[in-house]
Amino acid sequence: MRKKAVKNAGMIRIYLNMAWKLLQKNLLSIVIFETVYRLFSNQLVSRLANAAINFSLKQLGTSYMTSENFNKIMLHPLTLLLIFGILLVFFFCMLFEIYAVMAALEASWKRKRISVPVMMLAGGRGAAQFVRARPWTWFFYMAASFPYLWLHSSYSAIRSMKLLQVSLTKIFNAFPAYWIPVVLTILLVAFSFVFSYTIPFRCMMTEKEKNTHLRVRQTLEKRVLRELGINISFQVMIFLITWVLYLIFGTAVVAYAKLVKTPSTVVSTVIVYGDWVKSTMSLIGGAFGLVGSITYLYLIFIRSSRKGYQKSRTTKKPSSKLVRTFCGPVTAVVLTIAMLAGETVYLVYAMRATRAEATASSQYISVSAHRGGARKAPENTMSAIKYAVDSMSDYAEIDVQETSDGEIVLMHDTNLKRTTGLNASIWTLTYDEISQLDAGVRFNKKFRGEQIPKLEEVIAYAKGKINLNIEVKYNGHNQNIVKKVVKIIEDNDFVDQCVLTSMNYNFLRQAKKINPDIKTGYTMKMSYGGLEDMDAADFFSVKYTYITESFVEHAHSLGKEVCAWTLNYQGDMQRMVNCGVDNIITDDPELVRKVILGTTDRNPGFVSLLGYALK
Repeated sequence: MRKKAVKNAGMIRIYLNMAWKLLQKNLLSIVIFETVYRLFSNQLVSRLANAAINFSLKQLGTSYMTSENFNKIMLHPLTLLLIFGILLVFFFCMLFEIYAVMAALEASWKRKRISVPVMMLAGGRGAAQFVRARPWTWFFYMAASFPYLWLHSSYSAIRSMKLLQVSLTKIFNAFPAYWIPVVLTILLVAFSFVFSYTIPFRCMMTEKEKNTHLRVRQTLEKRVLRELGINISFQVMIFLITWVLYLIFGTAVVAYAKLVKTPSTVVSTVIVYGDWVKSTMSLIGGAFGLVGSITYLYLIFIRSSRKGYQKSRTTKKPSSKLVRTFCGPVTAVVLTIAMLAGETVYLVYAMRATRAEATASSQYISVSAHRGGARKAPENTMSAIKYAVDSMSDYAEIDVQETSDGEIVLMHDTNLKRTTGLNASIWTLTYDEISQLDAGVRFNKKFRGEQIPKLEEVIAYAKGKINLNIEVKYNGHNQNIVKKVVKIIEDNDFVDQCVLTSMNYNFLRQAKKINPDIKTGYTMKMSYGGLEDMDAADFFSVKYTYITESFVEHAHSLGKEVCAWTLNYQGDMQRMVNCGVDNIITDDPELVRKVILGTTDRNPGFVSLLGYALK
């Protein structure tokens, strides 16, 4: 037994050594290709999926997917057809990636260099030929290989896609006992593991299917358990490498937060940047998993008989002059640099545009800074908005009203005395008069000279930094305020980065009539009465003292979220977390983050912060 274990360990070392030598020759090209292609394909598939679901909802005449209509929508022929179309795109992308990686491995085996553009050409040409050769079966081959080849990507995909989570939960709950789907999943992965051995033979050779099965059977004959052990060792090593990188990046995030950020924003910084690390590592882990698995399968392939292998699909030289030019060394370098530059620009743009949506809290409970950040800076001022950004809040909640000359400014009270000292109603003053007032000195002398900002100024600053919850105040003197607010939002291309709320339900109706794409919330001090007929409200913003678990469940059953305001004490925050609200408006975003994490340590140490980053 001991000799067998030693022999297997020796085989694992041999395989790992061969794999490293194979990858080393064209490692840079593989890394660049995976970086560019994973980001592109993930964005393509996720955006197509979102567009398909939205199209299906629109065609079925509904705005929301709720627990009540989930089965009806998902099992509708149109939705099933769209899902099948998305799967076709996804599996073709997967086939493309397999061919591209195998082209790099094949070049390494022949001791040749390969550029990223050539890998892409090989991927596209190989995938197209594979589909043409098997027009009715290629989809099923990819589906059968998917559980094994995407083993390291599955968890992150499920974690990041809420609809996929709900779908899998419903499928699992349909079984009479939980162990049944668990066993079926294990058997599915085991089948995929065995089936995947055929992929290199199908991709690299032009033999008939029965010959492919025969070759695989001969290759694995009497070595199935040993190959299984080696394969598992490969997967464990990939997992460990990914986690070591995860730990390194997480440590870097904590070190940055401790050195650069203020104590009141350290935890939020760690949580937000830590989630970016999670997203990045999910891509890296998935790429490691697929490349490692394909490398292992390729090594099995080259150990078998290579008779007839001269008919390889990936090593055929480009025939046209255009393709030969495209594959030239200078052109390849230029194209590779252009792809990396384009991807970098897109990543910077995406991270800035969707920063709030990438936070760890947004998967459970998002955080809104009340009146921008009323505890740390004068409410509804630029200083308050800047604090909301520094605290990594998902939203800055602000209030808007209209001056006598029609300008939209940030102000909660109808009277200016509390914040500026002037006893006058806002609708009686022009903006020029209001701009002369000091909105900061009554809060703290260090904010002397702080002005009341226009909505346009706040949006210009917030764009790409933070979402805004714009509450439109009704004072009886601003009948056209909604039209003006919506126009400002549209003119600044800010629809996707804000929500519009009000205690005046007619204001929400007006907003929806002008622009149905603007997300609206009905602000309520109480939560009594029916919610079913409130079509103009996409969510409910309710004073926390009136929120119960049953209210939240009822709102969620209607496909609508619940926002709780305004919480500044740990016990109240914990109760809202227990109720399952979707958003908490607070003057203390940092404390909310800690309550969500299950801790209220006022001064967490390095190890605790690292736990937040990796949680």
